Amino acid sequence: MAGEGDKTYTQAEVDALVEERVGGLKANRDEALAEAKKAKAALKAFEGTDPEEYKRLKTAAEETERQRAAAEGDWQKLEVQLKDRHKAEMGKAGARATKLQKALEKRLVQAELTAAIVRRKGDPDLLLPHGERYVRVRETDDDFVAYVVDEQGNALVADGQGTPMTFDQLVETKLMVRFPAAFEGTGSSGGGASRTGGGAAGSARTIAAGDDAAFLANVGDIAKGAVKVAQ
Repeated sequence: MAGEGDKTYTQAEVDALVEERVGGLKANRDEALAEAKKAKAALKAFEGTDPEEYKRLKTAAEETERQRAAAEGDWQKLEVQLKDRHKAEMGKAGARATKLQKALEKRLVQAELTAAIVRRKGDPDLLLPHGERYVRVRETDDDFVAYVVDEQGNALVADGQGTPMTFDQLVETKLMVRFPAAFEGTGSSGGGASRTGGGAAGSARTIAAGDDAAFLANVGDIAKGAVKVAQ
């Protein structure tokens, strides 16, 4: 008789437990056999291979891969450096091009103004700074062209047909009207000392440094030493 607390199994239950255990063992056996088969196939691929030689080749392959990765890293770093250098060089080239263009524009403006001032027998050294404010430069398909503008930078015209104002007209309407004494033959005097034909250096007169009208009116005498500019 079974003791108290003991479970009594039927024959069917016993057979089921046995089948379950046997099935598990068979599954484990089949898995182990499959792994063994794989291992055997792998070992067969290395038949005749010297273990030390295999180890050396494996180490060499790993080192080659490491160097390749390092080389790729160095190349990427070099590529970044090259791009940065190219960007910096392009920036310098752009700045230089801008500088050259500004220099070209300045020389173009000064050349056009100087020619017009000289044609009216004016003094370019005195008048250029005042005339440059009325000139701009624009780029055409194959050149740079200077043109006359007003104080707001709008292109000026000479007539009702929209004819662009010339530099000669700029000199006549702007510079000769404002600074007549800076042109030969206009004969205008400003404040301070008057224009004279000359004078000894010892008896030179003096005008104030900030008196532009007097300065322009006496530019000839200042050059000769007949008039001095007080500092």
